[in-house]
Amino acid sequence: MIRNTLLVLLVGCAACNAATAQTMVPKLDQEGRKGDVARLARQKAVERFTAADADKDGRLSQQEAAKDSPYLAEKFSERDTNHDGFLSWEEYVGHNRWEK
Repeated sequence: MIRNTLLVLLVGCAACNAATAQTMVPKLDQEGRKGDVARLARQKAVERFTAADADKDGRLSQQEAAKDSPYLAEKFSERDTNHDGFLSWEEYVGHNRWEK
């Protein structure tokens, strides 16, 4: 009984942490320092994505990603969540809170 209760609590805490993790990315219209940092980070990400997108098709191939970042090339298959062989903007930044 106690073991089951602990298991339920543990799973519940994990779910809460997962939900919180998704909202850690500040919104672009947020006021103050968090919003300023978010807007600057988005601007830099757009610049890097655009520069890496050599054929200007709006997505990064594995070769384009490798030229942008060795880390991104190493994690390409994990970041390519729809497994189409390309990274979309959302896959590149790791969330969908910032439109390109």
